[in-house]
Amino acid sequence: MMEPRDIELIRALQDEEIFLMQRPFEEAARRLGWGLQEVLERAAALKGSGVIRRFGAALTPRNAGFKANSMVVWEIAEEKAMEAGNRLAGHPRVSHCYIRPCFDGFPYNVYTMAHGNDPEDLERIVLELAGIASAASYRTLDSLKEFKKSSPVYFPRPTEPAGA
Repeated sequence: MMEPRDIELIRALQDEEIFLMQRPFEEAARRLGWGLQEVLERAAALKGSGVIRRFGAALTPRNAGFKANSMVVWEIAEEKAMEAGNRLAGHPRVSHCYIRPCFDGFPYNVYTMAHGNDPEDLERIVLELAGIASAASYRTLDSLKEFKKSSPVYFPRPTEPAGA
């Protein structure tokens, strides 16, 4: 069970602005009113226990120059899905890879998000992935409009009631 202080630390560390700073853990300590050593020790403990998986920058593919992106869904035999998923996830142009259940009329069970420099590059990458996947079939699902793209906030700060 996490302690309230752990939740406060996670709230501070998930603030997207903090990692734009030169010394993010010092900034977290300042914001929390903790010593730097305590922040480092608690963060290491949370990472060691698996609560925090990693610390790092998250690129926005479009801002990084990848102008063509597509969700690719793969129909892969259930007994081969784990192996195929691991191979697909290892490709440098795949940012997300999941196994999900199939549905009536939609036989696809492995999902990847692939990124290319332009539509032709993306097409080449998808063909490369098809060779890796050994899929019975696949489809590319292109986005028509993006409504939201942000990292999840696991412990949002409680909002104050109106007029407070």
